[in-house]
Amino acid sequence: MKTLMTLLASATLLACHSTAEPTTTNPATVFINADLITMTDAPHLHDALAVRDGRIEFIGSSQQAQQRYQQDADIIDLEGLTIMPGIHDSHVHALEAGAEVGGNCWLEADNLAELRQPLLDCRQHQVGTDWLTAYGHELHWLIEEDNPRQLLDQWISDRPVVIMEQSSHSAWVNSEALARLNYHADSHNPPGGIILRDKDGEPNGILLETAAEAAFDLAYQPTEESFDLYYDGLLWAMDEMARHGITSIADARVYWQRGWLDVWHQAELDGALKTRVNLGLWAYPLMADAAQIDFLKQQYRYDPKRLLQINQIKIYSDGIIHNTTAALKQPYQHSLPDVPTRGLNYFDQSRLAHYIAQLQPAGFDFHIHTIGDRGVHEALNAIASHPAPQQRHRLTHVEMVDDDDLPRFAQLGVIADMQVAGDFTLPHNHDWQRPYIGDRIDQAYRLKDLLDSQATVVLSSDWTVSSLNPFIGIHNAVNRGEQSIRVEQALAAYTRDAAFLMRSEERTGTLEVGKHADLIVIDQNPLTVAPQQLRDTRVLLTMMNGDITFQHEDF
Repeated sequence: MKTLMTLLASATLLACHSTAEPTTTNPATVFINADLITMTDAPHLHDALAVRDGRIEFIGSSQQAQQRYQQDADIIDLEGLTIMPGIHDSHVHALEAGAEVGGNCWLEADNLAELRQPLLDCRQHQVGTDWLTAYGHELHWLIEEDNPRQLLDQWISDRPVVIMEQSSHSAWVNSEALARLNYHADSHNPPGGIILRDKDGEPNGILLETAAEAAFDLAYQPTEESFDLYYDGLLWAMDEMARHGITSIADARVYWQRGWLDVWHQAELDGALKTRVNLGLWAYPLMADAAQIDFLKQQYRYDPKRLLQINQIKIYSDGIIHNTTAALKQPYQHSLPDVPTRGLNYFDQSRLAHYIAQLQPAGFDFHIHTIGDRGVHEALNAIASHPAPQQRHRLTHVEMVDDDDLPRFAQLGVIADMQVAGDFTLPHNHDWQRPYIGDRIDQAYRLKDLLDSQATVVLSSDWTVSSLNPFIGIHNAVNRGEQSIRVEQALAAYTRDAAFLMRSEERTGTLEVGKHADLIVIDQNPLTVAPQQLRDTRVLLTMMNGDITFQHEDF
């Protein structure tokens, strides 16, 4: 197999703008003897593909390719390896994944006591803020503790500390953090949040949902130092995504008050983007609507010639099941203290409908977090109250949906964006949620049911909550018992249909002549290997816009 090192050496710098019209000034890169997965309806009859100036110039037989490209071409014999469209991950947290702000302290332990020393060690790496921030505890450890605030104070009391729970929907804080937040015995719960309390009514150090978000908003106020840390983290995340074959993403929660928009703009200006990007601007639940909506309207941008689009709004309907904050139609069997028995809303139906009414005309597509069946129902109602066939709104997660709402996705043109890369989503691992919702967990993650209802379904990672590896997501989509889908459907959900969600189906998502050369080479064909082997698929080469963004050492 001919090495691609010469191609890497001659590859142009990644550009901020796609080439509008291909030229013939540069040599073509021609792949022959390839196993092509085009994700089109055309029969799989071809085994060669040529790229020139960022676009697919030719698809046909290897014999035709060798005749056509006798000169002025780099010919790569793939010897039967598979080419498919680049992966579109429509729900990632790129800046959160790589940023060192606060120290990027990831805690791994089997119990609460084992968190102490790793957290103390993290003080040495605290940067970008005077808060010590960390990630990774289990909420149920704290619920069983008499006073989590006092315990954390015993460990660290000289600075504010906020530790994000693994799902990102709660936080553990010390007394200094509570003082900065002005949370005390007389404080009311913020809308969409809960301040858990001890027997005397004082905050006990556990904050749920928007109460926890407020702590991170304080900790991550932008500084010159934090900008550089976020920027470096984004570059690392770009490399990670390219390594996993990802050529398009939707960043699912852009905290613009933390300076993240500036980071993305700088990365685009520097030509540092290795994927196409759709930004989902965060709708802050605790911010006044008029000022927020006015700001968001001004940020909209959609230009197919650019890699960076600002055309989505990320907004939460509800919380999550194991915090008992996901919005349910029927009460929880067991709720956390002070949490309403049917969960809560960040944005209730009427407020969500207001944001859609105000921002949909500007061109924004909505990316709505919905976990519980009531959250799904209310989000669908909000979208239905302002019908706009041209929009491509989606509900993300969709862990619970009842029979009445299943057909409404297709009827309203709402996309279901599901994440199944985490093994906790597999049916045999659902028992951890049974104490909260009982047998209703057996009807969770209705992936096949949604596809059967004619809904457009995409799959994504929610990285870093779950693995970034799309082939783990594909594996779990195909190996989930009664809710299993076909490999072809899983591939489409990560390519063609996700490109539709990102409004780039005319340019990417399938391999067709004239489309941008966003493609990957992998070591096995997902359509022919055993379903149990899908997660072992390796990405050998990633090409975005005709530029090589990743090459495996074995290729």
